[in-house]
Amino acid sequence: GGPRAPRARPAPRRPPERPLNRARRRRGARRGARRRSAARRVDMPAAASRTALGAACWTATEKVNAELFALTHGAFVRQILRDHEDDVECANAALERVGRAMGARMVEEFLSRTNASGGACATFEEAMEMTTRVGLKMFLNVDAKTRDWSEERDECVIEMESNPLAEFVELPGKYGDLSYCNALCGAIRGALETVRVRTTCAFESDPLRGEGERFAIRVKLLELVPEEYPFDD
Repeated sequence: GGPRAPRARPAPRRPPERPLNRARRRRGARRGARRRSAARRVDMPAAASRTALGAACWTATEKVNAELFALTHGAFVRQILRDHEDDVECANAALERVGRAMGARMVEEFLSRTNASGGACATFEEAMEMTTRVGLKMFLNVDAKTRDWSEERDECVIEMESNPLAEFVELPGKYGDLSYCNALCGAIRGALETVRVRTTCAFESDPLRGEGERFAIRVKLLELVPEEYPFDD
């Protein structure tokens, strides 16, 4: 007969991997995954100023007519007063409640568009800077800054350069105690509560009530609520 076909040699057997080597490989894979995730995520506050981030988000936002926006808010406040029979104290509370509900819903869009969920604010100070320089600019095109920080860094004032909610507004004398833009305080409080930052918010100065030349909101930290996990690590 003819020559026999060469017999294939079996592949050399790989020695069993030690448990220690397997653990090292798993840790290395996790580190690699974290590095790849960090490379895909844009840390905007570190790559550019928060002000620039807020301006970029505003530019990409679908706009509405500023006059229509202001007049719609005025009609909303008028309806709140009518519902509470011109009881200004009750109207202020109602505006704050509505604002809190709005702020809680707005957080998801804020986190999505700024990618802030990849690096949540670790301190109250950082949360306030993101709210002031990014959030207000993104949703209202308002330039604002924080000032008058307490020594404990748990209280500050947000000073706004402008307030589109207050355009074309002059309050009658009987509404002298009305916090016409109180929904804004509620929105800030509701948004912060959604990311586990409990605060109090109230206007420190309100030109519509003859208090100061600019709108300013005092925000005080009550608690940074720790994140709860439904399972043990």
